[in-house]
Amino acid sequence: MTPKPPPDEQAAWLRRLDKAADARARADRVMEELIADARAAGVPLMAIARHVPYSREWARRIADRIDAERKAAAPDA
Repeated sequence: MTPKPPPDEQAAWLRRLDKAADARARADRVMEELIADARAAGVPLMAIARHVPYSREWARRIADRIDAERKAAAPDA
């Protein structure tokens, strides 16, 4: 069994993990928005899927979700 580090060392590692998790969440959101934008621009889902870590179906679902979120956030025009 791995020994438990001292509390201050453990806290430092947990802060680093939190920072990395936050950065990944932001990068994931950027990727999802780009997927939606690419589809809206007419890029085929199969082409998008070849350049992202998602299948065509997941890229479609992501784009649908982002489009719905944007529509819900837009003021009524």
